[in-house]
Amino acid sequence: MFNLKRLAKLFQIGLAAKKVRASQNATEKLLAQRALVNLLADARGLSMKVGQLFASVDGSSPFQPLTHSIPALPLHVMRPILEKSLGQPSKNIFKKIHPAKAAASLGQVHLAELRDGTPVAIKIRYPDIVKAVETELQLAGLVPNLGKAQEWGFDLNAYKQTLRETLENELDYRSEAKRQMYFREHVKVPYLEVPFVYDAFSSESVLVQSQATGVTFPSIIDWSEKERRLIAQTLLQTLFTSVFVAGEIHADPHTGNSFYNHCENGSMVTLLDFGCTIHLTQLRRLALLKLILACRERSAVNAIDCFAALGFEAQKLAHIQGALPMLCHELFRPFLIDYAFNINDWQLEKKIMSLLGEKRWWFRAAGAADILLLIRAFQGVILQLQQLHTHLSWWECLKNSTSETLRQQARDMILPTPNIIVSAYKALDFASQAQKLHVKITENNKPLVALSLPAEAALDLEILIPEEVRRELDKLKIVDLKSIQEKLKLEGLLPQELFSCHLNIKHYQVWLQ
Repeated sequence: MFNLKRLAKLFQIGLAAKKVRASQNATEKLLAQRALVNLLADARGLSMKVGQLFASVDGSSPFQPLTHSIPALPLHVMRPILEKSLGQPSKNIFKKIHPAKAAASLGQVHLAELRDGTPVAIKIRYPDIVKAVETELQLAGLVPNLGKAQEWGFDLNAYKQTLRETLENELDYRSEAKRQMYFREHVKVPYLEVPFVYDAFSSESVLVQSQATGVTFPSIIDWSEKERRLIAQTLLQTLFTSVFVAGEIHADPHTGNSFYNHCENGSMVTLLDFGCTIHLTQLRRLALLKLILACRERSAVNAIDCFAALGFEAQKLAHIQGALPMLCHELFRPFLIDYAFNINDWQLEKKIMSLLGEKRWWFRAAGAADILLLIRAFQGVILQLQQLHTHLSWWECLKNSTSETLRQQARDMILPTPNIIVSAYKALDFASQAQKLHVKITENNKPLVALSLPAEAALDLEILIPEEVRRELDKLKIVDLKSIQEKLKLEGLLPQELFSCHLNIKHYQVWLQ
């Protein structure tokens, strides 16, 4: 049965969210969002986690306070849970326990000291939070397939199941402790610290770990360029090491889950809260690494095979088969250059929209439900890099995080070819794609212009061709530039002549090579 009190709170949240959507101006919307933030914080549980997800998209979001702190419950409310877990009075284990200064979605942390004076942090699960989350999960199970989810064939049941499994793991601190200890042992990155877990004092509702010190994210914005760069490098290499080497990824890397310290050959970033992680099998992480390397090296690798091994539905990807190599070029752009990459120049959403339009939903619907957690891990780190105002070479960080042996293993791995039933299906690999767009203009057989551009420039032919030439082409109906661009998006940037024509005494020739 649903908890009526919880249902009433969720109803209030629904009304507040409706007010946000109905806001007529920026001020009204901001006030409505702040009211919603307060309700989400008060509700805790799944509702607050949704707010934290909104905050992870934009560092200036009104939901950002949910990633740092909300009012904590009094110690006298939490102590009985701790003592029930310990099976004895807390004073037998802890010399001192301090009231919590802040709280999170499923529990709160109290700083404490063991009887021998060792400083520790005690994470205690909220009373009745298991029932509250179960109520919300039951409600989530009632949500029908609507809108884009139904139109493009999203497996909503898989998303609901992933949500349930993720929250069940987060509610069980024994599971979190196990994943935290694995991460601490296998993700070895300079200047990274992961707190030690005191397994003997931990349980399903309590996690005791070494006490982390440092400042939170806003405080480091004014640190020196050298220190901010070192922090950014630590965050990025932690992500790459966890994804490609350890296979256990912190999927909630918002700014409230880290402490930072000035460093003198010690730790600089302390990563906290391993409740939400994603596990990648060796096959999936090698497939992702193979895809990145193939895109960078333009090797004869079919992108669909790699995506299928990652957990994507190949049948859906086949609908955008021609665009996949170009899509990979946009997705993995930071890895394709050897110098520092400016994330602000990425404009990934805009590029994907321009390339695929509505068909982008084929790609989104094809992904396995847990891919969202992997995307969230990348988004969280990217947001922090943006806020640190520093640029890194992603390729150098990837090389520092993976061995040449591992990269060669990914290159050599033979992937199964998925069974695809789509008319006119043609597997396109990165090696088949043109590298250059050539533009040649002659007058009376004498060269006037000879340009060589990256092949991707062919997708912007309408912009590249001078306006007066475009008008003449349209007038004579010799060449339809827009149709050429759409054909390239559908079939890929294969070597070919795009058009060749005479205008007055000039001859225009444009081709991909």
